[in-house]
Amino acid sequence: MEYAFSIIMLVFGGAMMFYAGLLALTKDVGLIPKTHAASMPDKKHYASQFVKTIAIIAAAPLVSAAAGLFGNGIVNAVVAIVSFVVCFIIAVKTFKPVPDEQNEEDK
Repeated sequence: MEYAFSIIMLVFGGAMMFYAGLLALTKDVGLIPKTHAASMPDKKHYASQFVKTIAIIAAAPLVSAAAGLFGNGIVNAVVAIVSFVVCFIIAVKTFKPVPDEQNEEDK
């Protein structure tokens, strides 16, 4: 049980990367939960932006898993928290939604 944290984070990050890869191959917005709540003028572009976001966020548990192999509990917690925060910031900054056609008519 020494590497339980690393194993759990590796499985979680791997599952997220698998989901991102599957969505990248199909570009089917039906695989994205709650798509009815999002405004999507171009569904394929939205799917590719969502894939990029999920892949960036999936990097955080993978980094945490790698740190768990070499560090103790405190180091693992710090690396996990910092990597999640950094990955969320990067993901938010890289998400470029397609401008809504209705909003462009108003300008």
